[in-house]
Amino acid sequence: MKRPLAAALCALALPAAAGDLPSLGSLGQDQFRRLSEDLGAAFSYKGVTPATPLGLVGFDVGLEVSATDIRNSDLFRLAGGGAPDYIAVPKLHVYKGLPFGVDLGAFVGAASDVSATVYGADARWALLADGLATPAVALRVSGTRTADIGALRVATLAADVMVSKKLTIATPYAGAGVVRTISEVKGAGLAEEDFRKTRVFAGLNVNFAVINLAIEAEKLGDNTTLSAKAGWRF
Repeated sequence: MKRPLAAALCALALPAAAGDLPSLGSLGQDQFRRLSEDLGAAFSYKGVTPATPLGLVGFDVGLEVSATDIRNSDLFRLAGGGAPDYIAVPKLHVYKGLPFGVDLGAFVGAASDVSATVYGADARWALLADGLATPAVALRVSGTRTADIGALRVATLAADVMVSKKLTIATPYAGAGVVRTISEVKGAGLAEEDFRKTRVFAGLNVNFAVINLAIEAEKLGDNTTLSAKAGWRF
């Protein structure tokens, strides 16, 4: 990351900067593709939660922020925005446990440096729950969509496999998957971009009963994202 995640945490208390990238039509197709790679990395689903299922009465509710380093800052300037080193996405994130090892999650957030509202949802199924000698293993599918970036729309779809192991109050986890990004802008003479990138991620969830804390690091293509969440998990 070009700036520490601690700086991005300040975005939780601030509105997203107004920057709807009004000059996207000045980009060439390859430039639009590279800008879309940065946006897809920033807006794709970040679970920031272990594979361990919540159970029928379980909830995981938290305030979260993800900060993604931007590889093509100059293209954001050409598109009429600033030249961000990172995009921070503060979110309200909620998970609900269901029967048979299924958890459903959703979030709503806003992005810095581009005037984007971001929505997302996921479904996770634990193939194997935590045991005395076995980890939890889960499959996750997720999707996100943006609004309010002028004529630009960015959507992502992802499939991941996750593993975690509960160790008293701490639960480390890791995973890998594929993220598909679909980026389109109306009226700019640019074709839709539709591409896939692999990702790997790892994190740590610590539940102190009165508060739940989680951190996660992700590598998606050439972009790195750091995420942190504070809330309640029970």
